[in-house]
Amino acid sequence: MKLWIQAMALALTVAWSAPSAAWWWDSTPSNYTDTRYPVVLVHGMFGFDSIAGVDYWYGVAEDLRKYGADVYTTQVPALDSTIARGEALLPQVQAIAAVHGKVNLIGHSHGGPTARYIARVRPDLVASVTSVGSPHKGSPVADLIYGSPAESLAASLGNALGGLIDLLSGGGYNQDLRSSLESLTTQGS
Repeated sequence: MKLWIQAMALALTVAWSAPSAAWWWDSTPSNYTDTRYPVVLVHGMFGFDSIAGVDYWYGVAEDLRKYGADVYTTQVPALDSTIARGEALLPQVQAIAAVHGKVNLIGHSHGGPTARYIARVRPDLVASVTSVGSPHKGSPVADLIYGSPAESLAASLGNALGGLIDLLSGGGYNQDLRSSLESLTTQGS
């Protein structure tokens, strides 16, 4: 009986104190990702914005928005040189910056050098550049394939896949794996 009373007292104490601790589990989103300027996401090689409901950024944009950021996903060629990708990105950045003043660029893989290109040619539009897994000093894989006997086969297969990605994502860009590889070699970077 004494054990039962102790158990009930403990249960009542926990139940009574739960509302006072509810703030700890508050599901109201904070604004920890809120930035002065919007975030612009730049995809990498073989990238896209969205295809048939599949998001290249796998929920990153939604999560950033949930916690306060103004986020834009962009579309550039899946395969092309850093300069060509940058030139495709530039009008999108200009349109966003026309409303907000500047942008925070986040580039993944080849999106990192693409974002850096924008920062170089239009620094007045860029508040910051962040890159994730980007080959800023070149890629050993690009060094291995570019100029090798396997390059033409890789280019044919890569351009076909890039074209399919472009078709499905509605990008409307030409694909050029050779230019991507050249931009991503240690010498081309």
